Amino acid sequence: MKAEKMRNYAIVTAAAIFLATTSLLFASAESVFSYDKNQATSETNACGNDFFPINIGCQSTGSQTQGDENGVALTAQQTFPEFLREIPSKIVDGFLTIKEAIIKPFGAIDPSPDTLVRPGMGGLNAFLKTHGLIPENGEGGAFGYGILTENTESGDGSIVVATTHAGVLDSIEQADASDPKWHGHIVMLGTVADCGADPGVVGISWEQPGNVIIDGKTARLTDIPNEFEAHSSFNPSGMTETFNPGNVVQQVVSFKLVPIPSSGGSVPNGDLDAICVTDITPAENLIVKQ
Repeated sequence: MKAEKMRNYAIVTAAAIFLATTSLLFASAESVFSYDKNQATSETNACGNDFFPINIGCQSTGSQTQGDENGVALTAQQTFPEFLREIPSKIVDGFLTIKEAIIKPFGAIDPSPDTLVRPGMGGLNAFLKTHGLIPENGEGGAFGYGILTENTESGDGSIVVATTHAGVLDSIEQADASDPKWHGHIVMLGTVADCGADPGVVGISWEQPGNVIIDGKTARLTDIPNEFEAHSSFNPSGMTETFNPGNVVQQVVSFKLVPIPSSGGSVPNGDLDAICVTDITPAENLIVKQ
């Protein structure tokens, strides 16, 4: 009986020693290998890693010397995975790249094969998703989004646009010339001497067709009519014009606006000689839902 108790005691003791040794080895291994640990002497949060040292571009330079024949790194090279290099291009001016444009026409189609149907009985809604947050305070400069229809090319040349800019008062939606509030237009482009090879604005509505809503990375242009009557931004107090953008969409684009300072010409707000449209970039994916 006594011998059996001694054997059990020996087994328990051996197991305890084994567990203690194993725990020590694992603890040592975690201290030695830095696959999941940040060996830098700085605090983990100093590397932008919050509570967990996940080694986002952090170096181990200055690590403490521990253990026999260990050394301290005197130089280091900062490297990042290749996919991380692509992120800045998606963030910087990412609002100028339309990832997806969803168009939902409604009502009568224009151009319509039925000449008895008035163009104004239909329209479209557009939902644009960009790669980056869309500025609403003017920090993104003068830019916008445009919807090209069949009438853009073969009709009256109308283009539905949503724009933001400061320095030009061309919409009834703006409080004054310094207001970068998002607003919509129907515009017409043409050849303008001051714009060189780029198209320039030759026609533009003072009133806004439909609605423009900016929300994060999404721009919504809703209730855009097939036919729109408005004053011209070139002469808001003059006669109205009729624009026929239609709702048969061919392409959706982003663009930049380049104002040409006035040298005495008569243009929107009397301050510019021309407004040029540059960097026209088609949406990566266009979806038209009938």
